[in-house]
Amino acid sequence: MPSGSVLLAADDGFHGPTPDVFKPKSWFEFDLGPIDFYFNKWTALTLFVALFVGGFLWLGFRKATLVPRGLQNFCESIYDFVDISIARNVIGERGKTFAPYLTILFCFILVANVLAVIPVAQFPVTSRIAVPLILALTSWVIFNVVGIREHGFGAYFKDMLVPAPTAPLFVKIILAPIEFVSTIVARPATLAIRLFANMFAGHMLLLVFALGADYLLPKPQFIFGVVSGVVAIGLTAFELMIDVLQAYIFTVLTAAYIGGAISSHGGDHGADHAHDHEHSEPVAAVAVARA
Repeated sequence: MPSGSVLLAADDGFHGPTPDVFKPKSWFEFDLGPIDFYFNKWTALTLFVALFVGGFLWLGFRKATLVPRGLQNFCESIYDFVDISIARNVIGERGKTFAPYLTILFCFILVANVLAVIPVAQFPVTSRIAVPLILALTSWVIFNVVGIREHGFGAYFKDMLVPAPTAPLFVKIILAPIEFVSTIVARPATLAIRLFANMFAGHMLLLVFALGADYLLPKPQFIFGVVSGVVAIGLTAFELMIDVLQAYIFTVLTAAYIGGAISSHGGDHGADHAHDHEHSEPVAAVAVARA
């Protein structure tokens, strides 16, 4: 349960959480001319996630044996899940080439999300738009580079902008800017915003009930504090499920975009797979993930 130091309820009533909880105070700052670099809890947790995931996978595969045991067995289980269930299932047999990146991406987002329910940390790294945006732009660069290398610069963008080559000219003129915005602008934007919005909203909702319980338990209306606390515990478990789901969705969509870049017609392949995977998710989970 978040500490009362996050937000204090004043004597005049309960004050709910504000977006300021996602702006931790700076521990120290560096003046780099036009850029001010500051180090705070969010920066520290971001570095922790990167070092933890990198170190964890390195230790797991550092001395790999033919018969995996212990940490290697666990790491290989994660890799096999991403390789088989996401990379090869979405991209095809060539998905094995991208399995290492997709595995690192999945693990990074998962750990970054799960920090929201870890004591002491209690801060999802992905609740700040910078991290989801960097991850989305990285995936965007990868799938566009893959498409250009696969088909050539001209052919790749021609297939992207004109998905229906036999259509009348006026239809092509209408579709070209739509397809450009959809692939070049909307894809990285929706990838980043989906992850950021879910982590931001989920953590805010959890804070409302947790802080509400902290405020109401000492009051005569303590029964409402008990109810709020029980709801907060339930939301913690639910948020953990959403943390995993969002990491999975981000990775699946990245794989779908890579598959679309490899296929012969721009993004049709990736769009179809993204559509299939989104409709194969549990209805309740999808409703929350897209809330």
